[in-house]
Amino acid sequence: MTNTSHDPTDANSAAVPTRLRVAACVGTYRRNDPLRVLLERLAEIGEASSDRFSLAIVIVDDNPDGTAEPVVRSFEGRFPLGVHYRRCGKQNISLVRNLLLETATEIADVLVMTDDDCLPEPQWIDALLDTRSHIGADAVSGPMITDVHPEAAAWITEQEVFAHDDQSYAEDGTTIPIGQTNNCLIDLAWLRANSDHRFDPAFGRIGGEDMVFFSGATARGLRSVYSARARVHAVEPLDELGLWALVKSRYWWGNSEAVTNNQTGEASRPRLVLRGGRRMTTALARPFTRVARRQPPHLRFTLLQVVRAAGLLTGALGVRVRHH
Repeated sequence: MTNTSHDPTDANSAAVPTRLRVAACVGTYRRNDPLRVLLERLAEIGEASSDRFSLAIVIVDDNPDGTAEPVVRSFEGRFPLGVHYRRCGKQNISLVRNLLLETATEIADVLVMTDDDCLPEPQWIDALLDTRSHIGADAVSGPMITDVHPEAAAWITEQEVFAHDDQSYAEDGTTIPIGQTNNCLIDLAWLRANSDHRFDPAFGRIGGEDMVFFSGATARGLRSVYSARARVHAVEPLDELGLWALVKSRYWWGNSEAVTNNQTGEASRPRLVLRGGRRMTTALARPFTRVARRQPPHLRFTLLQVVRAAGLLTGALGVRVRHH
């Protein structure tokens, strides 16, 4: 475990205690170039809003070789509350997220979290804080917008493969049942008061750990709301946009949905089987409906929907698929 940080009590940080302390938390695994871009954006955000909050960076590297450390170290001196690097290396995202929470609770008042392949818009943290202040919420999540790589196959855009993946709400401040670890704020006072509630390592390799975490937190009284302006973008890598790669990811999505819904008590296995059957029927009927309307059948999109429904059905039957 390695840490690089700056003492916020030194002469250059004399005003820090008068401002809100925010820890920007990111788990990373072999994405050094996107991580560098993300850290540069966070530095710009911190500088633009330095009169409102002081920013710390917390990075947990899940690569046992620690290849992200030089990237993180290159940003020393750019953040008033320092750069804090930790190494996990267990290939378990729940352990990564728990180490992020542990580190953030020691240095900040609130944390904001995103992923190493994401890029927040410049107003991201301000928008999360605005919603938190206006509503008095314990957690705030914003929309994740998928940007298709410009060199991706044309059918991905034409068939709107990513158009309906991201959940959004009509009004800012809407209470939501869960939250998004790729775009969220959590009040660390709530985490300190609920120190036994953390991400479940059992879901750290199969996914859905964020859904289980937020579902359990809201059951404990955490108020989670939506911030429409707190937008984060993700550019899908080109090598993950081939048909076979998309088939695998959609199957995993369906499987993860079933496993986590069953774990949280949101749906029983029989109910999940019915849900999967309905989705399968709808997906298979879609090309015929489109042709009847004189529209292209969108067969590749149909395949992805069928595979996702199949993942839901197998998950309902107890099959668990690892993310990687």
